[in-house]
Amino acid sequence: SSGIKQSTGSDRSEEWYEQEPPSEEHIESVLFPLSLEVLGASEEEWRSATFPDLASKFNFLTACIEQFERDIPSSELTYLASVEDVIRYYKTPVARPKYIELRPQSLPLNVKIVMESIKKPLDQS
Repeated sequence: SSGIKQSTGSDRSEEWYEQEPPSEEHIESVLFPLSLEVLGASEEEWRSATFPDLASKFNFLTACIEQFERDIPSSELTYLASVEDVIRYYKTPVARPKYIELRPQSLPLNVKIVMESIKKPLDQS
């Protein structure tokens, strides 16, 4: 599941909406036990807990993605070094991508934005 949701409507310009962040209470209710379990953090300093290795970071962030139903792009992973960084990430609203703001009439004739991937069959020869 991704941070930006898609509907089944036919007008592609209306298929996207901005996602509000979960409440801080909800974020903390998920991340507190997770930081104790996965990272071995103390109850007093769980927010400042860091990821001791890549496996811990993967397990922690995978659980976050499942709980909050919001993916984390690979471009953001480097910036997530502590539980506090993850809290900050999930408190940030999902913004509409800028290319969605473009209207077809404002684009040059040779430019078309495709909102979904196009898969071509493999050549069977």
